[in-house]
Amino acid sequence: MHNKLIQIITVAALSLATAAPVQAQQPQWVEIAQTGGGDRVFFDTASQVRLFDAGVKQNTFRTVTLATVPGRRSLRSRYQADCFKGTLALRGLELVNAQGTPIREVPLERADKDPIVPAKDTIAADIWQYACSQF
Repeated sequence: MHNKLIQIITVAALSLATAAPVQAQQPQWVEIAQTGGGDRVFFDTASQVRLFDAGVKQNTFRTVTLATVPGRRSLRSRYQADCFKGTLALRGLELVNAQGTPIREVPLERADKDPIVPAKDTIAADIWQYACSQF
């Protein structure tokens, strides 16, 4: 049991160590979806931090939703996808300007942060699928 625990901790530490340099890179946005209102949703592939060990497959990452309608605000979100459980949890939300610079952080209620199983054929399902497709 002790060796298995050390093995799990080692794998988790190695996963974080290999993911850390990726997070320091400039954002690399890939469009993954469009909302019904025409807003475009992008995934930052450079922001991913993957945990991959015995029993845990998680990916923490950023997305940005660019508003295409004048007057509507663009949003940058931080999510955590649990690829074993099929859940997605919102970890942070910011309003951003046209250059992608944060204008204001949006406070989240505790319930907003609870993991959910995204409904089929939704933007959340597209985000989860993209985040977990490489596991």
